[in-house]
Amino acid sequence: MKVDYEEYQYSCIINNREFHYDFKIIARFNENLTQCPVCGSEECCGAKEKFIWAEFGDEKLAIHFEDGEFENYLEYWHYEGISEEEYQSLPNFIKDFNEGKGWDDWNVIEPNSIIDAVDFKRAMDIIKNSGHITQNDKFLTLYYPVIIEFIDRVINENKVLNILKE
Repeated sequence: MKVDYEEYQYSCIINNREFHYDFKIIARFNENLTQCPVCGSEECCGAKEKFIWAEFGDEKLAIHFEDGEFENYLEYWHYEGISEEEYQSLPNFIKDFNEGKGWDDWNVIEPNSIIDAVDFKRAMDIIKNSGHITQNDKFLTLYYPVIIEFIDRVINENKVLNILKE
């Protein structure tokens, strides 16, 4: 994790609509960049960057997950033999990712989605407690403490949690 509190401007044009966000990056996770199987580049293909963010006063504070970093851990919710009832009890954040809907629906023009902070925290707890995470895993040692501290602040201050996907 790199913590640099840098100012970061994100903008894009989708269907002739411009979207612009000014963030203050409080944490940047980029340890496991996805490599293209064809050219070997870390910037050519695969998952896109994500920003989990909330507005505090006049600042938009964000955690930045670089290419593929977020998806690597979001896939850790599953296990063999999960029943339909168990699947339905998963946080909506995980189900939306798995089903490509809600915040992870790539057919939606708006790059930003509001997500439920309590639901997101439950998703992080499920990943933390999955059988895929080892004691020295970067998720436990780097990601989880920073994410949970940020999410707890969002919840405690009754702020709106967002996810921006590039």
